Amino acid sequence: MRHTLLGFCGLLAALALLSACGASTHDNSLEEPGGAPSVPPGSSPPGGGSGDESPAPEPGQGSPSPSPGQLTAGDWDDNLNFSFFQKYLTEAPQGLPAHPSGDRVVITVRDAEGRPVPNARVTVGDAAGKRLEAPTATDGRLLFLPSHDGARSGAAFTVTVAPPPGQEGEPLTTPVEGTAWNLTLPGARGVLPSELDVAFVVDATGSMADEISYLKTEFQGIVDSVRSTYPQVSARFALVMYRDDGDEYVVRPYDFTSDLGTFRQRLEAQSAGGGGDYPEAMERGLGAIHQLSWRTGNTARLVFLVADAPTHTQHYQSFLREANRARLSGIKVYPVAASGVADEAEYLMRLAAQLTLGRYIFLTDDSGIGGPHAEPHIPCYQVQLLEHLLIRAIRSELSGRRLPASGTEVIRTVGSPRQDGSCMLQDGTVAYL
Repeated sequence: MRHTLLGFCGLLAALALLSACGASTHDNSLEEPGGAPSVPPGSSPPGGGSGDESPAPEPGQGSPSPSPGQLTAGDWDDNLNFSFFQKYLTEAPQGLPAHPSGDRVVITVRDAEGRPVPNARVTVGDAAGKRLEAPTATDGRLLFLPSHDGARSGAAFTVTVAPPPGQEGEPLTTPVEGTAWNLTLPGARGVLPSELDVAFVVDATGSMADEISYLKTEFQGIVDSVRSTYPQVSARFALVMYRDDGDEYVVRPYDFTSDLGTFRQRLEAQSAGGGGDYPEAMERGLGAIHQLSWRTGNTARLVFLVADAPTHTQHYQSFLREANRARLSGIKVYPVAASGVADEAEYLMRLAAQLTLGRYIFLTDDSGIGGPHAEPHIPCYQVQLLEHLLIRAIRSELSGRRLPASGTEVIRTVGSPRQDGSCMLQDGTVAYL
């Protein structure tokens, strides 16, 4: 599945781009090579392709390495298009888990000058007790979902906001109402992150067989591009490989390191194999991020979840619980949907992105590499190089605001987005990039 392997190549290029931005001495390996009892094969994925988990020959034999900078992708923000997201939830195939999010509240914390305050500690409570405690993202935002978080309908809420780690000041406590809580934290300073932790969670089953041998084709150019932009940022990277029950291992995590050579050694030791049916242990892979040594200071924390299949049906709720744990830990999840992704995987990956304020990323056919990709259930997007999209995702987290694609980066558009990033849909509603 060459389209998927090149996508992962672009992902690790984005990782490498920040390897020289800073240093940290913490470097623990958390490898877990153990496996689990085998399970019988299940159904094949819709459309075939990436669900074929039969053992593959060693990658790279008899064919040249692909050139970098070719794979194409789009992305979508379900929180920016929340009404459309609610409609999407009602139209999901039967058997997928419910996601009670219609009463979503967007909490935004700013300083006295209007700058977003990252990593402020937010606690939301009602008469029955605490409903949410989590840090704000680098743009000062955090989602509270009353029904999802166990609150009763019509409950009255009080929010307490504490200054970020390392900052002095008194917590703010105030009653709140509505669906947008815009809070000013006196004495706090909106300071952009000085640290970046990026974890790559990767499906390593047989359908992803060639990825690792192609990873290094896009490293250096992007490293040089971003190094000058954020020279003071201390960047670290972690890797989580996962397969499925019955394989050589189910989850193999490697903790954060600031040393690109160490990261490359870990990556070079990996290979793809196993699987046997379409679903994989995606919930276990995402859950392994909570074993990693995430920093809790002035840090941007994000996960790229690279997958071509959903988790098993009986583990849907487990996957969503792990995504919710990421929300409570202040970790954004950016799923990257490869060529085998069908309705079930798209649904789960989009829920993880929505919960954590990430964006759903998906590969497209524009590069002409690999097999066809299913069209995502969205009305409007821009096609661009995957490497540009991933770099911009990281830069957006470090900038405290979303950075849009430049005109020269857009290869093609779907849904006729206008220059301001809005798209007028056929029913008269507006979507946003």
